[in-house]
Amino acid sequence: MKPYTFLFIIALFCHMNFVNAQETRPLPFADISTYPDSFSPGTVAARMVESLGFRYRYATQGLQDENMDFKASDDARSIGKTLLHIYDLSIVIHNAVLETPYTKLAETSPMEAREESLHLLKAVYDRLVSMDDAEIAAVKVRGEHPLWILINGPLADALWHSGQVATLRRAAGNPMPKGVNVFLGKYSGEVKE
Repeated sequence: MKPYTFLFIIALFCHMNFVNAQETRPLPFADISTYPDSFSPGTVAARMVESLGFRYRYATQGLQDENMDFKASDDARSIGKTLLHIYDLSIVIHNAVLETPYTKLAETSPMEAREESLHLLKAVYDRLVSMDDAEIAAVKVRGEHPLWILINGPLADALWHSGQVATLRRAAGNPMPKGVNVFLGKYSGEVKE
């Protein structure tokens, strides 16, 4: 075997492992029953994002391709379009809190957008939980609006739409998985990605 062939095989193997690792990274927010010991602006904001992540994860777990076009009426947004909208809101939340802006994927399915949204929200959570008061005060939405707008704007909107997804999927005949306890932030069912 020529040395170049051997190097090519190793490079291909490494690339395949990298791609496989990217595809199988576990989704965050499976359980949020633990929380910080202290209150600060950062930990409270982080908990709000964590709560969104938990609710969104289980509102969308187990959705099928056939559910994506379901909508309550002709002029309403479908489940799939709602997931894509939550992805857009997650990008706004992410870009307000993290210094490195996220660039939206050009083409993505609703379930790919779901996964990407959850990972974006996890990055936001990780950053917020470690921010001090001055860093929290410096958060700007779209470069000009304070953290308050992040809370009542994209964060509350994403929570609202997560509830819509839960309602729509029930109406479509595919209710949320049993075992989700939003009060305690626990899930007692089978965790699926």
